[in-house]
Amino acid sequence: MRKNSGELKVLVIEDNPGDFMLIEDYLSEEHNALDLQRADTFKSAKYILQSTRNFDTILLDLSLPDIKDAEILVKEILVLSNGAPVVVLTGYTNKDYGMKTLSWGVSDYLLKDEINASNLSKSIHYSMERKKVQRQLYESEEKYRTLFDSSPLPMWVLDRNSLEFLSVNQAAIELYGYSQEEFLKMTVRDLWAEDEDRIEKIVEDNFHDFFNVKVKHYTKNGQSLFIDVQSNPIIFGGREARVTLAHNITERLKAEEKLRHSQQRFKALVQDGSDLISILDENFHYAYVSPSARNILGVNPERLEGTDAFQFIHRDDRHLIEDQIEFIGKVKSLQLPSYRYKDGKGNWRWLETIISDLRDDPSVNGLVATSRDITSFKMQEKELRESLERYDIVAKATSDLITDYNIEQDNFQFSNAIYDIFGYSQQESGVSRDWWKEKIHSEDQFRVLEATKGIYDRNQKLLKIEYRFKCADGNYKYILDRSYVITDAAGKPSRIIGSVQDITERRKYINAIERSNERLREIAWTQSHVVRAPLARIMGLIDLLKTQRNNLDNIDDIIDNILNSSEELDKVIRKITNKTEEEL
Repeated sequence: MRKNSGELKVLVIEDNPGDFMLIEDYLSEEHNALDLQRADTFKSAKYILQSTRNFDTILLDLSLPDIKDAEILVKEILVLSNGAPVVVLTGYTNKDYGMKTLSWGVSDYLLKDEINASNLSKSIHYSMERKKVQRQLYESEEKYRTLFDSSPLPMWVLDRNSLEFLSVNQAAIELYGYSQEEFLKMTVRDLWAEDEDRIEKIVEDNFHDFFNVKVKHYTKNGQSLFIDVQSNPIIFGGREARVTLAHNITERLKAEEKLRHSQQRFKALVQDGSDLISILDENFHYAYVSPSARNILGVNPERLEGTDAFQFIHRDDRHLIEDQIEFIGKVKSLQLPSYRYKDGKGNWRWLETIISDLRDDPSVNGLVATSRDITSFKMQEKELRESLERYDIVAKATSDLITDYNIEQDNFQFSNAIYDIFGYSQQESGVSRDWWKEKIHSEDQFRVLEATKGIYDRNQKLLKIEYRFKCADGNYKYILDRSYVITDAAGKPSRIIGSVQDITERRKYINAIERSNERLREIAWTQSHVVRAPLARIMGLIDLLKTQRNNLDNIDDIIDNILNSSEELDKVIRKITNKTEEEL
């Protein structure tokens, strides 16, 4: 860290030795030459200030054992300070109280919990500079004018009663956009953007005193600025006036706001995020573990700090990690293969980790490991792998063709049985619905397409249909297509899983039986008329014999006719039998 040159002489009025040591450490970081004295009571401070009157700055704790009234303490020290700036250091966090102390005439107000080497040093130097400006203003109006006009900070002089502008410097003109003439027709109230009553009260309460206040101003073009105003009473041209130093702190506040948002993002991403963030030293011991370890691993992050990360990695996975970490130092970031990690309950969780080498970053000084719990994904992956293995076994064990049609992508996938059944290789087979459609026999297309409409129109889940499908050699085979429809979260069909069975031989056999049955029906219809003629004659002659036997003279002729008709009937039956056997 770069240190300021030149001796800095500081009196620290502080009764707490620990706080004094901390202040001493902070100032030593920023200054090579430091003359630091301490007074632990008001009495000792008074003695030192009366005997030594050339301090650059006085750091004052408001809680001293021998004087309880803070206002009295501040004013007594200001009287004894011989013009040295007084910076109040206190544990009070009430900002209004801080503003009040500034109104008593101190140069700055710092909370002990927020002090660091940088802002303490800045406060001292800013206070010294401000005090120097004030001293110069009081010494000579001529010196004041030179300083006023050349100051890089906006400055102006106001009438103490009306708050009209009496003079403004070039920096104020450039900052606010008003000309000198425009300023002299205005009051400072024309710049105020908010809190008018508060500012009026501060001005009124400190009519004869210095005050410091943070306000919001508007420029001529309507831009808002945050200004740290330091105002001192003076006599200007015989009028009661105030000289004001306006420090534009807009960018600082924006930077602080960005820092605050950055810290909030850090908390959201690291402390409360779903990923586990850790910092490892070169020996892979945990230097830091984010609070998300409680949710992900069920373990207190403090318990992990200082431990060896490898002791929690599954023994069978360690060699995978060891092979990869050899590349650390050669690459800035690398992703480790997934591995098993023991959680707080002794169970194994699958983690996926990216390691970034930030050992050259002084704010990190280690290896940053970002880990994500992928246990659920691994379980799903295992289930999917087992499901695919079962599918593959079933596909190999059956002669059926298994199809998978993605409706949204219009994409078919086929099992290897497509070659066994139809003669198409995986490269020759198409993948679209149109390819499958054009292979359906033209006489069956309408019937098949009408049947598939039930999937879309009636939310039909199952589809079973027979049709002819064209093979690679140009012939057609009869197939039985049994399909099941899978829907998405909205209930819309997304995939169709099908099982296609070759039923060509069965269909030929069924067709032969149907043709035989049809022929038999034709034979039976035709021959029934041939059989009925001789049978009718036989039945008529027998009936005649039964009813007219005693009156008939030609019984022998009738019997001969019955015999002839019986022989004729026998011939007909034999002919039918022989023809049926030939058909079968």
